[in-house]
Amino acid sequence: MPIVEATEENIAKAAELIRSGNLVAFATETVYGLGANALDAQACEKIFHAKKRPHYDPLIVHIHNLEQLDSIVEDFPEKAQLAAQEFWPGPLTMVLTKKPSIPDLITSNLSTVAVRIPAHPVARALLIKSNLPIAAPSANPFGYLSPTKAIHVEQQLGESVPMILNGGDCEWGVESTIIDFTRSDAILLRHGGIPLEEIEKICGPIKLGKSALEKPLAPGQLPSHYSPRTPLTILKNDDSPDFSLKFGFLGHSSSDFDCKCEYIERVSSSNNLKEAAHNLFSALHKLDKLNLEMIYVYEFSEQGLGAAIMDRLRKAAAK
Repeated sequence: MPIVEATEENIAKAAELIRSGNLVAFATETVYGLGANALDAQACEKIFHAKKRPHYDPLIVHIHNLEQLDSIVEDFPEKAQLAAQEFWPGPLTMVLTKKPSIPDLITSNLSTVAVRIPAHPVARALLIKSNLPIAAPSANPFGYLSPTKAIHVEQQLGESVPMILNGGDCEWGVESTIIDFTRSDAILLRHGGIPLEEIEKICGPIKLGKSALEKPLAPGQLPSHYSPRTPLTILKNDDSPDFSLKFGFLGHSSSDFDCKCEYIERVSSSNNLKEAAHNLFSALHKLDKLNLEMIYVYEFSEQGLGAAIMDRLRKAAAK
């Protein structure tokens, strides 16, 4: 599976792969996505096969403008319109009532579809060139660490994808925030790249949905997800690692851990949450390759992007 630079020529080739019912992995501002034509159930079945993803876990549909939204959703409520004006393109996914044009396979037979407009120039160029909505979950084996670099996709999915469009490191490093706008009260289904507090400034109060469901309403809601193969333990501030283990440490900053530990990956130099989110999965990928017995991490503050970071860590630790 070749990694290719996202030149105009290669984006045109990728768009043709999408139009012909094949898969393409591509950069977004959140994580790398594994994309197929969202209007073609047979093409999208290849996503589930490549990822070994269960069919009860729905996919997110990516579009490049609001005109495309008209062809895939029945209704666009006022609160959703306000959110779109402020946060699209960007890492916000909206759950809306779907039209029959979207195959039931993509939505796990739900009457709703998760949709967003990505901001990354590679994702946008691919969407525009293919002129199709593209269904794209993260480009990794189901339940494993999300890919934030093209090399992560190549290492995890092998030869199962015809092309990886290299768009560099993903800016946000955590998946999109997901809000259900199909009810009178908007509901948060997943913390992500846009903090809930920022969305509430635009849309008013948003209810908190369950973060973990056995039958998810949107991606990322299963109890165990985003997991390294190495066990991960979240420590309280006054907890200590088990020094009898060969362990690695996921550090918040350059100064938050002084014990003698050979394997440390720090996600920020100064406890900056955006920097920490950007580096989170990449650091876990590095630690997971070291044949450790345990990965430890201290809790993050759950303000702003810290809520998305802790959501990923809790689900990674639940495996």
